[in-house]
Amino acid sequence: RDGLLFVGGFRHPPNVDAALWLADEILPRIRERRPEITLSLVGSEAPPEIAGLAERPGIRVLGFVPDLEPVIDSHRFSVAPLRYGAGVKGKINQALAHGLPVVATRCAVEGMGLTHGIDALVADDAQGLAEAILAAYDDGALWQRLVDGGLANTEREFSPERARTTLRSIFNQLR
Repeated sequence: RDGLLFVGGFRHPPNVDAALWLADEILPRIRERRPEITLSLVGSEAPPEIAGLAERPGIRVLGFVPDLEPVIDSHRFSVAPLRYGAGVKGKINQALAHGLPVVATRCAVEGMGLTHGIDALVADDAQGLAEAILAAYDDGALWQRLVDGGLANTEREFSPERARTTLRSIFNQLR
């Protein structure tokens, strides 16, 4: 596994903003110290400013990928530097459910029950995100702890059993 992965449909403005911030402010800080670390951008309907990022060293714009699992399984970290938006983020749940550790902003992990250093790495500025990635990239023990924590979080918070329990509770209140 190597490199960083960003996933998000580019019709959604928060994803465009996050991908540009990642390419402009976060990745250069990482590649300054680790030029071999690359970034893959996955998502449909990439506007010209996103498609153009493929011209930069270390950035691949993959566009729409019909089967995301092989892409997830080949990367070291998923990065979700969302600066605005609301709700549970599918990109984070999908990565965690597949054992791919996530580095994200507080906005991106909002409402997901994730704890920095346990099941994700969380920072809110470019330097903090870059430092988190650099510190964890080659730390096998931390990487595995994040994998295990992310899988446990997904099971605890978003499993079918959790959904059944929540729905039963709601329906019982309606009686």
